[in-house]
Amino acid sequence: TMKIANYEKMQPGDLVQVPRTQFAPMRRGWNGWLFSEAVVLRKTRGKKSNRPMVVVEMRMPGGRNDYRTAEKTFYAEYVFQTNAAENAKRFMDKDGVTTREDFYSFIQQEDVTGCDWIKFLVDKGFLF
Repeated sequence: TMKIANYEKMQPGDLVQVPRTQFAPMRRGWNGWLFSEAVVLRKTRGKKSNRPMVVVEMRMPGGRNDYRTAEKTFYAEYVFQTNAAENAKRFMDKDGVTTREDFYSFIQQEDVTGCDWIKFLVDKGFLF
């Protein structure tokens, strides 16, 4: 289940996940959403509502094993904990990828796709 990130303890540089695209509006809750890894930039408050908000740099779809990023602001209750770094490490261990250099040559292989989220973690220093 999705756990909301603790706003009080949140620090710039923390890895979180945020909703990116709703792909199945008929599903309940967060079930019909795609999420992106994101790095916390700063905490803020809504100008009118004074609700806790979080500004993040989030991963957006890019090329084959690449991504682009966008700076976006979310209400704190839409910012979730993630174990993406642990998952990525497990996937990479299976392929014998243990360093940043290994990873960058691994994603050059023609049959390797879908590593954009792992590249984001590597580039941002959460892996290797």
